[in-house]
Amino acid sequence: MDVAPGVGGPPVAPPRDAVLQINPLPENSGLGAIGEISMNTRGVWKQALRQLIECRTDVLHVDLSRVRFVDVAGVTDLAVTAQRLPQGQRIVLHRPPAQLPRILEMFWPGLAGIEVAS
Repeated sequence: MDVAPGVGGPPVAPPRDAVLQINPLPENSGLGAIGEISMNTRGVWKQALRQLIECRTDVLHVDLSRVRFVDVAGVTDLAVTAQRLPQGQRIVLHRPPAQLPRILEMFWPGLAGIEVAS
């Protein structure tokens, strides 16, 4: 548990009720995520990304329009997945939370395997 710097209160634990639901996209090769991508849902997220790259199409769609939050570790998992894609294959992110493109640009500028669609 962490205590905020300069605050003399009790430790603050991260929320444990975080939920991430993954659904296949009916019209595309890909998945849709609902909830949040964080420490508490990382296992579900990593499993979804492993299944995503098993699709053998050039464009893999990930609808993040219903994701409230994604942490740096979740973006890292996404970037690492994109780096492992075969030549010519890419992940298209649909309406991700605002912090996701900023984190990608900060740590993985110009990553060829990911395209952000609004």
